[in-house]
Amino acid sequence: MAHHPGLLKRGFKVVTTEKHFHDHDETWLILSGNGTSYWIDHAGVRTDFELAAGDVWMVPAGYEHGSDGLPGTGRNSEDFTIQVCYGTVPSGSHVPGHYYVEREGYVPSLQLVRTPTDRYAPAGLPATMKGIMFVERGRAALIDEATPRNEPGRLLCQTLYTGLTNGTERNTLMGGNYSRGWPGRAGYQNVGRVLAVGAGVTGFAAGDVIFHGDFQQHRQFFCGTAGPDDLVIKLPARVEPSEAALYGVASVAVHDVRRARVALGERVLVVGAGLIGQFTAQVARACGAVVTVCDLNQARLDVAAGLGAHNVAVPDANWDNLKALGPFDCIFEDSGAPVLERIVGPTWNQGILRPQGRLVMIAGRTAVSYNFNAAQGHEIEVLHASHFTLADLRETCRLHGEGILQIAPLLRDRVPYTAMPALYERLRDTPDDLLGVVFDWS
Repeated sequence: MAHHPGLLKRGFKVVTTEKHFHDHDETWLILSGNGTSYWIDHAGVRTDFELAAGDVWMVPAGYEHGSDGLPGTGRNSEDFTIQVCYGTVPSGSHVPGHYYVEREGYVPSLQLVRTPTDRYAPAGLPATMKGIMFVERGRAALIDEATPRNEPGRLLCQTLYTGLTNGTERNTLMGGNYSRGWPGRAGYQNVGRVLAVGAGVTGFAAGDVIFHGDFQQHRQFFCGTAGPDDLVIKLPARVEPSEAALYGVASVAVHDVRRARVALGERVLVVGAGLIGQFTAQVARACGAVVTVCDLNQARLDVAAGLGAHNVAVPDANWDNLKALGPFDCIFEDSGAPVLERIVGPTWNQGILRPQGRLVMIAGRTAVSYNFNAAQGHEIEVLHASHFTLADLRETCRLHGEGILQIAPLLRDRVPYTAMPALYERLRDTPDDLLGVVFDWS
């Protein structure tokens, strides 16, 4: 395209125009009068148009086109005056003019070509970066992908740490109910240093260390949304950034406890002492509850006891040892195991929830089945909880900063991102051996 000074002050009358094509786009500017035109697209389909003063008619490259004149006259109006503008003329094109498919034997078209550029990248930002992709069932690999660029309403960040979301990522890696097949990605715990602040973003500056809880995935750089309700906070200086890489799962636990309305003095049972279970137990205790944690893994129960759980137990055959610690006002089912019959009961009055108690189901699953009569008899309240909110994230940061929510004892593996294949093999084969895992991208 080019500058065309005074173009609309000129023009030429068009009585009729023969069928022809160009190697470039062409635009007709209708200055006065009225007339008809047509084009024939790449598939050979003809479309007719009525044109009048003030219209703009844009003809794609390679479309045969022309003007036959008004119906019944074979001519356009006496004052039908147009001006034309050529679009981009690709390299190798004919000199602009009229050409004919019958003679040339081809129909041209333009093609979009995306050329990587560092034009708007902060100094030193590479054109490509490393990221983690689930390439097939049970296998993760490092891939090369384009480095994001700054955008309005977003924060462009260099990743410092990302936290593994154990349950969700294993579910996705192995084709569970969260999976959409392969290749696939996961990860919603990103700690990064802000490189550039997009237009319209307030409250952040280059150099800030932030946590982002949306789906930014495991990658060297990310460009995350930063609106007033987005899951992003600036980390205070007292917070260790590598520990903050587990704020996502910790915030899920905060959300779950708030969703369950846990109150002072209530008896709470947490089923499953994985990461979310460990954080749920801590948050429930902070609310004043008497907390019991159960799991089949004694090592995880020892961790929970060290973090303040009042009782820990491996369930016996009939869960009698847990019944002795109840009945429970609220039970968090964080394991995903088939345990609802033990919680609700296989029939009347055999469960471990008190009447009108609350059952909160967290772990991912496709279908849920329990004895309705047993739940009905005790008027059990079944609650679902999903992700977390910005308010939950802020409370997580506050509780961690004040030492109420402990993360360091749960952070067992802090590994360079290049070591991730072996880590995902462990997640695939021996998931119970893992607790807090953080990838170091710094």
